[in-house]
Amino acid sequence: MGCGASHERAEPAGLVPVVPTAASTPVAASEKAEKAAVENLVAEADEAVPAITEGMRAEKAPASTSGSEADGEQASALALSGAALSFGQQFEMTTPMLVMPFRTFKAQGRIMKSIQAWRDEALAAGSLVVHEEGSGKIAIFISHTWWDRSFTDATSDPNNPYDVGAPDLQTDYPDQQRLDEDGDVWVEYQRPKDLKWRIICAGVQRLLEQEGLKEEEVSLWVDWQSIYQDDEAEKLKGVKSLIRYATLCQYMLVPTEEAYLVGDYYGGAPHHIPAYGSRGWW
Repeated sequence: MGCGASHERAEPAGLVPVVPTAASTPVAASEKAEKAAVENLVAEADEAVPAITEGMRAEKAPASTSGSEADGEQASALALSGAALSFGQQFEMTTPMLVMPFRTFKAQGRIMKSIQAWRDEALAAGSLVVHEEGSGKIAIFISHTWWDRSFTDATSDPNNPYDVGAPDLQTDYPDQQRLDEDGDVWVEYQRPKDLKWRIICAGVQRLLEQEGLKEEEVSLWVDWQSIYQDDEAEKLKGVKSLIRYATLCQYMLVPTEEAYLVGDYYGGAPHHIPAYGSRGWW
């Protein structure tokens, strides 16, 4: 079929949950995929961000003691991901890992930018907290590409060419037609404000139900609000700590604009996800 020969409308991405640990919307990670992800993380440990792979499910550490001491150690181990238990100490964490409880993330209605006024208020209110190893809390790493790349506002530094863009759509944009990856079919994408926030909420909600997780024990790491955006020194510390943050998360979710990724084209490989695949952390 030639270009422009057909018009198809993609289902609203905001209604499609992001599936845990698979770095994609439609496919859950298998044990084989998890093992491959760990092996890839070790093999590329010196290559910083590209070594971040699919989320590792929590694993129990071998019990070497008995009684209450063993119970305590096991509970602590369950709070860490398999990657953290095996490889986490290989990676530096130069600034604390800030996460937001899922309930708070849902209530705030959008992804926030970590500038001082908002950050100070969020930290004081307990809506932005430090994720501690062994806390028993579940952390989810949101891995994504930015969708509103030309966005600036009053908090953007005009003298910093990199202080531009936003992870989510900051206003209602017109629907957009794009060719599919094969260049054969035009697909129409809806682009409403805060679309990614809605996708994340839907995906995490499905994850809670699928994994039997308690909402009050789940927090999210999202770059725009978890890494300082108005302090270059702190921002660099956060970037350097990305792999360590990933090892402390039990799940990694990838919000995409595609409602479905199926068939031979996708094949479960994150680098095949349109837009995300060529830029995301996988």
